[in-house]
Amino acid sequence: MLSPDQWQFHDEFSTYGPEAIFADRHRNHTRVIDDACIFLNRPGFAGGPGCALHVGATDAGESPVEWKPSVCWQLPIRVDWEDDASGGETATVRRWSRADWGEFGTTMAWCCTERAEGAEAYTGDERVIDTMADELTAIVGEEVAVELRRRLDA
Repeated sequence: MLSPDQWQFHDEFSTYGPEAIFADRHRNHTRVIDDACIFLNRPGFAGGPGCALHVGATDAGESPVEWKPSVCWQLPIRVDWEDDASGGETATVRRWSRADWGEFGTTMAWCCTERAEGAEAYTGDERVIDTMADELTAIVGEEVAVELRRRLDA
């Protein structure tokens, strides 16, 4: 569904088929090319840098949540759930940090969240509640997303 204009490594798929995008026979991991995911368009690509799946979804007028693996579309949002005294749960929405990944966080490549020490991932002209509404709703559910928006708009 991705065109060569949207996906820098489209030729890999065209040449080798669907198996070209997977790193393992179980299809659990995407293939890595030049130390990054096969779907990551690199700086200098004519179609623009970033995730080809995100570009494809946006171009198709669909949510990236429907196109991307969940581990990809959830970043940079993290939700901590805690049981509360009333028997319900409290959701705390925050950003991921290296500490969340344990010992692996110190060496993990954070291409989507840490260029310039995270500045690009955690700043913008629009609110996350607006720009990542689909992602937030998918993570916390409709009820929590509506309440979060209500509190932020109050």
